[in-house]
Amino acid sequence: MHRVAVIQTAFPGDVILCTAMFESLKSAGHETVGVFRPEVEPLVCHNPHIDHAIFYDKRAGFGSFMSTLYQFQKLECDVSLSVQRYLKSVLLPIYAGIHRRVGFDIAEVVFLYTDEIHYDNKKHEVERCLSLCEGISPTTGFSPCIYIEDDELKQAREILNTQNVDPDNFIAIAPGSVWATKRWIGFAELTILLKDSFNCDIVLLGSGKDRDTCESIASDNKAINLAGKTDLLQSSAVIKLAKLAITNDSAPAHIAAAVETPVVTIFGPTVPAFGFAPYATDSVVVENEGLYCRPCSKHGPMTCPEGHFRCMNEIASERVLRACEKLLN
Repeated sequence: MHRVAVIQTAFPGDVILCTAMFESLKSAGHETVGVFRPEVEPLVCHNPHIDHAIFYDKRAGFGSFMSTLYQFQKLECDVSLSVQRYLKSVLLPIYAGIHRRVGFDIAEVVFLYTDEIHYDNKKHEVERCLSLCEGISPTTGFSPCIYIEDDELKQAREILNTQNVDPDNFIAIAPGSVWATKRWIGFAELTILLKDSFNCDIVLLGSGKDRDTCESIASDNKAINLAGKTDLLQSSAVIKLAKLAITNDSAPAHIAAAVETPVVTIFGPTVPAFGFAPYATDSVVVENEGLYCRPCSKHGPMTCPEGHFRCMNEIASERVLRACEKLLN
C-alpha cells in the first residue's frame, strides 16, 4: 500500500467534489494526505478518510510555499494526485521528492507529471477527480461527503432555536457567490412564495461578504439572516438540518449534496455541462436554457458581457418555486 497525496487548493466547492477520492484511496488500503487552502479546514476536519491534512495559503507568498513543502517532505508520500492543473500543484510533489506524480493531460505543465490522465469534459467533476485514482484505487462508486458530528448538529439546532427557527421545518437559502453574475436576483420574491407555499421558516446563509445581500432579503420577508455568523462547518450543519437548500452555482450547492439535503441550484452564466452541478439524486437545476450567449465563461464574469444579464433576469421566482415543490412533494 502507498501514502498518497491529493492536491486541491481551489475553492471550497472544488474541495468538496474531490473528497470522494479519499474514500476511494482508503478503500484500497492507502494512507492519505490532503493539501488544501486554509479556509476549507472546517469541511475536511472530521473526514475519516483523510489521514493527514496540510493547509497551504497560496496568497501568502514564498514563505507559505516553503512551510507547506517542509510539511509535505516529512510525510514522504509515494504518489501525488494533482486535481488542479497549475504549476505550484506539481512543484510541491517534485520538490518533496515524490517520484510518481499524476495529473490531467490539460495541465499547464503536463510534462512534469509522470502519469497523465485524460480530462474528460463530458464527465462530472467528481468522476474526473476519481479518474486520477486509476490504477491506484477504484474510480467509481464514491460520492463527496462532509462529515458532521453530533455536537455540531446540536450547536446548529441551538443557533436556530435562538432565532426562533424550527430546526425541523425550515428551508436554507444561500444567495451569494464569489462571481457577481452567478447571483440570482429573485431570492426576495422567492422567500415570500416559499413561506406562503410551505409554511416554514427561511434561513439565509453566507459569508460576511453576503451579509448585506442577505439582510436586504431578510428585512422584506422576515427571513433569518445568519450570513457571517457561522463558519463553513456550522453552515454545513444548518444545511444538513434543512428540509431543502436553494443556492446559486456555488459552494453551498455542493455542501447540500455532500450532507444529503435536497437542493435546487440556479445556473446563470455557467452550465451544468461543465461538470459542476450538485452530485446528488435529490437535485434540480433551474437555468435559462437555449440562451445564445450561455455559457459566457468557465466561472461566470463579474459583469454580463452582453449587458442584459438575461441568463438570470429571465428566471422567474415561480419557476424556482416549482423546482422546490418537485423535491419537497
